Amino acid sequence: MKTTLLEPGKYYHVYNRAKNGDPLFEDEEACRFFLKLYQAHICPIAETYAYCLLSDHLHFLIRIRDEADGSLYKPFAMLFNAYSKGYNKHNEKEGKVFKFKLKHKEIRSDEALQEMIRYVNQNPWKHGATEHPANYRFSSFRATMTTSHTLVAKEQVQEYFGTHENLATNLLANVDEVAIKTLILEE
Repeated sequence: MKTTLLEPGKYYHVYNRAKNGDPLFEDEEACRFFLKLYQAHICPIAETYAYCLLSDHLHFLIRIRDEADGSLYKPFAMLFNAYSKGYNKHNEKEGKVFKFKLKHKEIRSDEALQEMIRYVNQNPWKHGATEHPANYRFSSFRATMTTSHTLVAKEQVQEYFGTHENLATNLLANVDEVAIKTLILEE
């Protein structure tokens, strides 16, 4: 029997990192390139609840769309392969860019999803990439707070945290990492 890696209607923490500690995103252009590829390959099959791109790793919280079918692994393979080709061409390198083909953990409760949304939005802050999550350009914090169209499913995220006015405060609340420790193992 074939194992299904990702299933429609389920929530996942998807993450990856650069191989050997190399930089994954060397500059803003690389981040924009990755997000453009993400929109092309992943947005058709998944709603995005939170994301963060840091110099050596990335996080996405997604919900696979109910109507998604086929090999749901394939869009991720296409995303990582397309980014790797562009990265290698731009940097005149060869070989693997990502440490993993696809790392993901299923999120099975609303409470865990809330904590993971906080965790991913606060990740640039946690890693010292910014003094405040709202200042970091390549995470979902700003994308969640704006009224403009973004790749984040803002209305659904807001439902987990109450009113739009309280959203920023709730996104910045302390993360209960003990409650989500099985979801944030990054090996």
